[in-house]
Amino acid sequence: MSIKRLSFPIFIIIVLFLGIFLVKPAVISVMEKRQAKAEKEAELAAVEATKQNLEVLVSSRESLLDTDEGRVVYAYLPISLDQDRIVDVFNYYAMQSGAVVNNITFESKDTSKSPYFPADTQEEMDPLSAPKAPEPSTFALSANIQGSYESVKAFLKEVSRPARSCRLVSFAIAKKDSGTDQDGQPMPDSGILSGSFSAEFYYLPEKQYPRGYLLPVFSAGQFDMAGIRDLMTKQKTVPALSDPGSAGRGNPFVL
Repeated sequence: MSIKRLSFPIFIIIVLFLGIFLVKPAVISVMEKRQAKAEKEAELAAVEATKQNLEVLVSSRESLLDTDEGRVVYAYLPISLDQDRIVDVFNYYAMQSGAVVNNITFESKDTSKSPYFPADTQEEMDPLSAPKAPEPSTFALSANIQGSYESVKAFLKEVSRPARSCRLVSFAIAKKDSGTDQDGQPMPDSGILSGSFSAEFYYLPEKQYPRGYLLPVFSAGQFDMAGIRDLMTKQKTVPALSDPGSAGRGNPFVL
């Protein structure tokens, strides 16, 4: 067979070889780059929309701070420990009721690990997935209380409607021992009660949260006030401590 007859098949084979091993990968690479470009453009559009929402939310936040809803939010879940205010409130309630609250101590109780980490530790996390919602930090308060049954009850009546997010952990109260006189005889019952209580208080510090702009609140462009209004309603409708019914004694510490 002559070289001229073989040249055409050889040319066809070379063209097929180039098409399979060179052109096809190049075409696939171009298609993949187009797809990646389209995804990046979609991400950029989402970021631009979030940026606009953030500008609207920043303006709304400033206006919200001047409303009852905004003041309730910052009072219920402050951005700092604000322990001095708690002490002042407890002392005020104690003064109004006639009880004595002392030995107030605070203890940091940050038991939950924050879902937010430095950027260099998030390599294995999906950069497009929204992080978990911020979790409040916690500290524990312990205190002693002393007073008559009526004064202790009046104090508890006031603190049973907390304006700040908290959880009562424990409470114990008993009759205070009146002691003995100089002759060793028991002193008359003074009617004074003595006890202690502890509670956990929550606050949410302002921080920089990686990927925080992906949280659902920033995709809406406005704050959902339903939860805040529900909180305000519950604060107003929490029943206060009431006097016992006809059954039983008015003061269970009196024999």
